[in-house]
Amino acid sequence: MDWKNARVLLASTAAVVVASQVVRQLCKYFYNLRRKTETDTVSDDACSDVLCTKNKEINDVILFSDDSLRRTIKVPANKDVSICESREINCFKLIKYIKSARETLDVCMYLITSTEIAEQIIRLGQKHVLVRIVVDSDMAFTPPSQIKKLTEYSFIKVQTNKKTILMHHKFCIIDGPKAIKRKSALKAYAEKLNVHAQFVKNHIKPSKTKPIKGFVMSGSLNWSTQAMVSNYESVIVTSNTNILNKFEKEFESLWIEEEPVLLANI
Repeated sequence: MDWKNARVLLASTAAVVVASQVVRQLCKYFYNLRRKTETDTVSDDACSDVLCTKNKEINDVILFSDDSLRRTIKVPANKDVSICESREINCFKLIKYIKSARETLDVCMYLITSTEIAEQIIRLGQKHVLVRIVVDSDMAFTPPSQIKKLTEYSFIKVQTNKKTILMHHKFCIIDGPKAIKRKSALKAYAEKLNVHAQFVKNHIKPSKTKPIKGFVMSGSLNWSTQAMVSNYESVIVTSNTNILNKFEKEFESLWIEEEPVLLANI
């Protein structure tokens, strides 16, 4: 082989090597770009977060606006706050939060007219979630209020605010620690009155239950179709212990206890 042919062969080999490296790097680049896009889609899709609210810290903002953006922003202490801005998705998200109640649901709402939310509250009660609702007395039975429908179910407790001050709160507490303690006290009291239940309880090994993470939802939003479809509204969702405790204290100040005396100490 003469020198000229050798140079051509070497050049061709070098070109093939360089081309293969370029192709390899391009494949690697597009593969990583695809993975990053998929990861960003999952992390930025705030609506998927609500499907896993059990036992995790919640810091969320739901905005009812005309935008259709979804994003996650950072706040101090490396806490992610999810913002999901689409009316249809936010209605779905709000209801998913309500449906996530496992033990108790305490609602303090100026107005409830949404039939979808009322149906979800009824379903929770049927699943033995302890439901308490405080509403403003002037708006409680004014059509299209759903309060009359909710009072037809004995497992849903409704009280109207009797004070002269307007009850304009718009918050709900899901699985609050004090409410769960109250439910346990009621259950213990019922079992104490039921001799058969006491006998059975001694022969049943108590099952281990996972701890429940309570949270509160509060903002400008009434539980009404008008508010969710037509208004600019906002709801903050948080499991912060200090905030949760303050809302539980406020709810208890409005709720008139009707249960046995033993609950006075919880």
